[in-house]
Order: sequence, then structure tokens, then C-alpha cells
Amino acid sequence: MRLEDVIRDAGSLACPVSSSGGTMISSVEYDSRRVQQGSLFVAVKGFQSDGHEYVRNAVDAGAAAVVVSNDQVEHFRDIGNAGAVVIASSDCRRALSRLSAAMCGFPSRNAVVIGITGTNGKTSTTYMLESVFRKAGYNPGVIGTVNYRWNSTVRPAPNTTPESKDIQDLLRDMTGDGVDCVIMEISSHGLELGRADDIDLDAAVFTNLTRDHLDFHHTFEEYFAAKVKIFDILAHSMKEKKSAVVNIDDPYGVRILEDRGRYRYPFISFGIDHDADYMPVAGSIVNTIKGIGYRMKGPDFRQDVAMNVAGRFNVYNSMSAFAAAHSLGIAADVVAGGLGEVTTVPGRFDCIDSSEGFSVVVDYAHTDDALEKLLLSARELNPKRLITVFGCGGNRDRTKRPLMGKTATSLSDYVVVTSDNPRKEEPKAIIEDILAGITASNYEVEPDRETAIRSAIEKAEKGDLIVIAGKGHEDYQILGTEKIHFDDREMARKYIQMRVTA
Repeated sequence: MRLEDVIRDAGSLACPVSSSGGTMISSVEYDSRRVQQGSLFVAVKGFQSDGHEYVRNAVDAGAAAVVVSNDQVEHFRDIGNAGAVVIASSDCRRALSRLSAAMCGFPSRNAVVIGITGTNGKTSTTYMLESVFRKAGYNPGVIGTVNYRWNSTVRPAPNTTPESKDIQDLLRDMTGDGVDCVIMEISSHGLELGRADDIDLDAAVFTNLTRDHLDFHHTFEEYFAAKVKIFDILAHSMKEKKSAVVNIDDPYGVRILEDRGRYRYPFISFGIDHDADYMPVAGSIVNTIKGIGYRMKGPDFRQDVAMNVAGRFNVYNSMSAFAAAHSLGIAADVVAGGLGEVTTVPGRFDCIDSSEGFSVVVDYAHTDDALEKLLLSARELNPKRLITVFGCGGNRDRTKRPLMGKTATSLSDYVVVTSDNPRKEEPKAIIEDILAGITASNYEVEPDRETAIRSAIEKAEKGDLIVIAGKGHEDYQILGTEKIHFDDREMARKYIQMRVTA
């Protein structure tokens, strides 16, 4: 594309300080190692390094133009004199988003796009919406925690919400391959860092807000402020029919709904405990180890919903998916049909049965609220005993560790406290933080996660339910800076089989 066309779309975020006439650019990049001949390099300040340190490397690699912060222009004026175009920006991260969207032709305008934010439930909701829109005749794609997928393409997901340039590339690739509906998780990090700013959303879903990521956001109010940015993104969307879907049972959802007058698009509520636009008929929820069912009451309909995924929290996830899809014009019976075809969500209440009469559930719950909801759902299944295995991640929010310890021992008959992804922290130190919240005696400590899972399975008796929480779909464990293969589901099956053959 012509540089001047891309700059025009960026408006005041990109102001050339040297001539850009006739310059053609081949790509927009924020990593100097990916620069090729004709690239436009945007110097973004990251957590580990500052892109301005690599501007000259980018030019040496063939960059035709560079975007630098206003206060850095003088340091790079000589590059402009040497032939590369220097562009000043008041916000390089924001400029990266806009320039990337322009370079890709604003691909989100070519599909229905649903953004989902909240502490818990995002991944499950994407799987549900993917199934619903496929049932409705769409060709959906998903950008989320587990992976990025569409058609026969599956890419690993290093981040729930990729950098803005990478999102726009994904959206371009998806829509170019015939995808006409994109369902994406939008994390608080992604919102705070402007990664989703130039996505034209059709709907925004807020699932809930509980303690997490305070290592990044510092305070809960900052965390909340990041989440609600999704509604400003929706407000700026070019789409004609837009809607916000909010959990009215969540106190922060109530705050969002009370502030809905700021926006010109409709807000739709869902919930169980409060009167909502979408809610189950009283007494209709059935929760078994094989799945959940309920009768949905909508604005002008009643619809039975039967799903092959268990856990009471999945009533909330399915209601959010139902409300979002129905608000975008999909008939209630079609929505229910799509929800009924969801057979599993990787690492979310994944059930593994044993021939000896006990069951294992593997779940991603890694906050105190998610763990509480998980264990309460497990309790509804009336197990003989509930045995929980869990740990907490290293180099992450420490404040939730004692809360998770208290939650686990309060709601379980027995707990095995272990490691999660310790990263660069000492596992025993993480466990000490967990133990600080425990006042009961119904637990043991086993720092090695495999041994902890084996211990729980060896203790299991007929009628027991073992919950292994924290890692869910992850097939790795991070020890220091090393990532080794480790899958809770594989470990559970291994030691179940060992019991059978012993």
C-alpha cells in the first residue's frame, strides 16, 4: 500500500516529519526481527524492552518508514535525511493498532465480530458461540486462550488477546478464508494495551469480574476500568446493529448496566438471581455430571436448553452466548440447537470416568471465585467425597493465593496443595502463601504436581469426585524459564489406568 494512504487512515496518530511521497510499504511491524524490505516499523515500548532501541536495526533490515514517539523524533531525524520516512506519534501503541488495521483493510468490517471479556467464562462462551453460529449457517473463527482456529487451521495461542498487529493479520487471514463470524476473547491486558481498539465489534459480552491480574492492574478499580473499555470499542464500531450483553448477577455487571445511558446501543442483561432479559425459568436448572439443562426465558419466548457440558457456571456461560447470538438475529431454537452440540470445552469441567466408580474433573479455575464456582458445581453432583488438587501460578497475583487455599479447604473434603506453573518463584514459597489462608486440617502438601495427582487418585473411593484445578487445557508446566510437557488430563488417565492394572 501507499504509505500516505495508511497514514491518512491513522489521522493524528501518525504525523510524517520527513517526506512520504511515493513511498510504498509491504507490512506493518513492531518486532524489528520481522522487518522486511519496505516495512513500516512502529517503535512500541514494551515490558521488557523499548522498540526505539531497535529503530536503526529495522532500517538496516529494509524498513521504508518508522513511527517513533514525539519525544524521540530528534534522535532519529538523520534516518529521515538518509531516505527512510520518519513519522511522529503521540501514542505509538495506539498508532500500531490503527496502522495495522488500515494495512489489512479493516478486516473486522467484513464479518460479524463478538468480543467477550470478564475474569471467568470467556473461553467456554467462545466455544458455545462458535457452535451456535455454525448451526446458524455461518463459518466461524475463534481467537482465544486455547488457540486461534478457523476452517482447518489451528494456531497456538501465546496470548489470549494478541498484539494489535497480530489480531489484524488474523482477522485478514480469517475473512480471506471465508470466515464470516469471529468470536474472540478480549482480556484486560489486551484492553488496557489497546490491542483491540480498531476492531469493529457487533457485540460485546461481559461475563463477570473477580480477583485476578492485580500484579498488572495494581487495584481492582483499575482492573474494572480496563474491562469496561470494551464498551467504548463497541461504541466506536462502524457496525450498524450493535449490542452489549452483561451479567446482571455480578456486582460489576450491575455498575455497567447502571451506566448504560452513556451509550447509544442497547444493553441486554442475563442472570439467574435477578430479573434479566435472559434468564432460566425458576426451578428449571438440572445439573448432572453429564451435562446441564434449563428452560430459557427470553424477551418474547421460552426455549429448552440441553447441553453436554456440566457445571452450574455453564448456565451463565450459555446464557451469555444465547443472549449475544439472539440479539444478533439468530432464532432461539437455532441457538439452543447449537448449544446442544457443544460436547466439551478443553480444560473446562473436563470429566474423566474411572471403572472403579469415581470421577475426575479437570478445570482451568485459577482464581478464588472460579475455584469456588467450580467446587460448588461439583458439590451439586452429590459426590461421596470431594477431593481437590490445586496450586497457584508463580510471578502472578499473590493476593489470591490464601483466598484459594481457604476456598479449597472450605468446600472440599480433602485437598492436595501442589504446584501450578511456578515460573521463577520457589514452589514452596507459593505454597506458603496458599497455606496462610487455611485454618482447617483437611489437606496435605505435595509440591510435585504429578505426585499430587497420583496421591489424590490413589485415595479415591467409589462415589468420590476428584477436581484437578488451575491448568485445564494447558499441556505444559513452566519451571523457571523452561516449559516442559505436562497435561493434567493425561496424568489423571495414567494413574486411573495404573489403579486398574495394579
